[in-house]
Order: sequence, then C-alpha cells, then structure tokens
Amino acid sequence: MEEKRFTLRMSAELFDLVKQQADLHKRSTAKEIEFIIEEHLISEGLLSPYEERK
Repeated sequence: MEEKRFTLRMSAELFDLVKQQADLHKRSTAKEIEFIIEEHLISEGLLSPYEERK
C-alpha cells in the first residue's frame, strides 16, 4: 500500500481528545486518526471491514 502524506489542521481541543484516545490504545496520534477514519468509512459502508490493510 502506498502511503500519502498531508498536513491536517484541527483545533487544539480536538487534537487533545484524539491524543488521549491514542495514548489509551497505545497508538501514535497519526495512527489513531487513521483508525478513526477507517472505522467511520466502515460504518458508512464505504470500506469493507474485512479488507486487509497495512
């Protein structure tokens, strides 16, 4: 899988919430954001929950 890099701006409050969840799940903040996006896409039926992702 080819990875894309980009800048993401968000409020400090939102970042702090994501960081707290990342710490809880023992993930980096970037990986937590990726997880949240994937979970949302799965819940919307846009991504298969069974696809293997790296």
